[in-house]
Amino acid sequence: MRPVIRDFFIEFGNMFRKPRTVVYPKEKIIIPDGSRGIPRLKLDLDSLEVLCNGCGDCAKACSARCIKIKRGIDENGREFLEEFNIDLNSCIFCGNCVEVCERKAIEMTYRHQLADQDRNSFKMEKQDLIKQADYSIRDFWTK
Repeated sequence: MRPVIRDFFIEFGNMFRKPRTVVYPKEKIIIPDGSRGIPRLKLDLDSLEVLCNGCGDCAKACSARCIKIKRGIDENGREFLEEFNIDLNSCIFCGNCVEVCERKAIEMTYRHQLADQDRNSFKMEKQDLIKQADYSIRDFWTK
């Protein structure tokens, strides 16, 4: 009988406490610092060009092998990044690509909601990875 009375008072006290969960999507979630979401390519703010030169270090460091890079050569003979693809179906968001990049051209965003019915929407190309730049660190939840 004692456990029943004890549990009654515990439940009675819980009725007047603030809930510990968030009613999503009505309430906004606070994303902790250091969370890893979709990777994005960073731009040089002066020239608005992608910082990535296509060296391929990120593709080599990727344990899921979801990064594909193709380099091109311009008319001056310099190499440039032609294609940069990430398959988010197989990405494990480990952040190895960010840590290995010497030019700091890749960063992890706080955008992690990836629900979609079309599997092809998870294959992100260079332009898709650049477009994410309009999301600031915490503004994702206000849009």
